Amino acid sequence: MKVFFAPDYRQGVAYQALLAGALAAQGVEVTFPVGHRRLLPLSRGIQGWSGDLIHIHWPEKFFERRHDRLDFWRKVRYPLDLALTARRLPIILTAHDLRPHNRVGESLLDANFQRTYATARAIIVHSAQAAALLSSTVSPDKLHVIPHGDLSPSLGPLPSRGESRAALGFPVSEPLCLMFGTVEPYKGIEPVLDWWRSAKPPATLAVAGKPLSPAYAAAIRAHAADAKNIRLDLAWQSDDSLKRWLAAADCVLFHYRAIFTSGAASLARSLGIPILIPGRLDTIDLAEPSPRVFRFATLDSGFLPALESALSITPDFSSAAPWREAIAWPHIAAQTARLYASVIQPQ
Repeated sequence: MKVFFAPDYRQGVAYQALLAGALAAQGVEVTFPVGHRRLLPLSRGIQGWSGDLIHIHWPEKFFERRHDRLDFWRKVRYPLDLALTARRLPIILTAHDLRPHNRVGESLLDANFQRTYATARAIIVHSAQAAALLSSTVSPDKLHVIPHGDLSPSLGPLPSRGESRAALGFPVSEPLCLMFGTVEPYKGIEPVLDWWRSAKPPATLAVAGKPLSPAYAAAIRAHAADAKNIRLDLAWQSDDSLKRWLAAADCVLFHYRAIFTSGAASLARSLGIPILIPGRLDTIDLAEPSPRVFRFATLDSGFLPALESALSITPDFSSAAPWREAIAWPHIAAQTARLYASVIQPQ
């Protein structure tokens, strides 16, 4: 079986590379685009390729915003590009997101996502709650729940807490809550910074990641306002840097304004680091109830006791062994390969 993954996001996200590697063991050959074709990048990207189906991840790449005169036309051309592709081969979609992040109020975005849902023969979601949410606009027969795979193999073992804190210049005894990943508006970081400055909880907050833009970095710094209980590392994090922050953290916090799936939360769960996350973000599957996942209503309602509970336990990689086994890539790939076969050769 031959499958074409599009777009190619392997440089920024480990998901596709790990899935492709596991699919190879299932006898599935995965091909990625070579370069970027203009005009109709999806349909032209498969020219000269002979295979069985197309697996789309993050379709917004094909109508991305570059802040130039072609932004609108990229959205306009996408339905034609998608239709031409579907005429050649069946399409499967993994719905990582309901809509592109940080693109509020733009025309045609929702229409393009709905067109993708309608065109796809099958849609993979990562939780039953995600399937229930999407079933309001998509036929439930199309929806297939396959868990988000384990991202921890992409990092390898973490260094020790002491070594990491020494490298970061952070006291070993100081409680540390971490927000990590690209620093973007949809992640709801600003209200966390405001709350941390005013509430002065019993921990330092660290925000580690590359900002979306210099202007947004300045906004984040303004919200932190040189608070002594906030540490900002607003830069791209290499794997080694990220591993140091994760090893140094006592807990991690996710405060997305809205989210469908979170690879970062899944990674933290795999590493056995206590997680703080709002209860409203219920499409993220973290195998709850779990003694290492702490839900709260809002920053002003339930967060402080959740934080204190998270700080009372120690990160423990071994504690997450059952979770890692449940979402191990051989299991994910086997389910995905069966879905591919059902689309290529329907009963």
